[in-house]
Amino acid sequence: MKKSRQDEPAPTTPKMAEDGHTPAGFTRRTVITAAAATTAGAAIATSTPKMALAANPNVREDMILFVLLSAALTGVAEAKLGLVPKGNSPPLVPQNLKLSDFSELRLLADPVDIKRDYFIWLNERHPAGLERLLQLTRESLDPAGRTRQQTIIDKVQAADDTKFLARSIVLMWYLGAWYDPNELKRASVENSTVSPRAIISAKAYTQGWVWKVAQAHPMGFSEMQFGYWGQAPKLKLDDFIGPAPTL
Repeated sequence: MKKSRQDEPAPTTPKMAEDGHTPAGFTRRTVITAAAATTAGAAIATSTPKMALAANPNVREDMILFVLLSAALTGVAEAKLGLVPKGNSPPLVPQNLKLSDFSELRLLADPVDIKRDYFIWLNERHPAGLERLLQLTRESLDPAGRTRQQTIIDKVQAADDTKFLARSIVLMWYLGAWYDPNELKRASVENSTVSPRAIISAKAYTQGWVWKVAQAHPMGFSEMQFGYWGQAPKLKLDDFIGPAPTL
């Protein structure tokens, strides 16, 4: 059972190689194709179910744990998801943490604070599952002889109830879409495909990490220079998901 804490206002796959390929063989083209299929196959959600909540997006500890979990699952650095050390420290969150070290971390708000939207979305649909994932992250803060990220992944993969919800979180961060974990589990057993239930929101659609990784943009929204598609991508993957903050 979680210890009581004082509430405070709140202020995610395989990594790609530098050539743009993942171990599974994905390329920039296949990533964009998958994203386009997601966009075509899901409507933007307009309502959310009301359920009893376990974790709390207004509790600073819970939000920090959610960012640490998301960074481990997606391969995106914590700084890019809005979590950095205080002061003039390097933007890397230390590998070995204790709950008492959370006071030395800062939660940054990105322009649309998408991490809060994702936290709330999960908490309204799978409160017990999210609480369990945060607990596993809490237990992985100070791993012995291993990275925190790998420790979190191994703990999450140990049971179906956390493994498939974690996959939903990865897809949520990259595509801005909701893939139901039960359907992901069924598709894994049946070796079949699964379609998203919904695009989480309009801003989730534009903030998907797939567009940053592919150095592209979603249909109907672009911050890229006109004609960029005529040139090969020049930046490396770490320029987008690596430790240097770009918020």
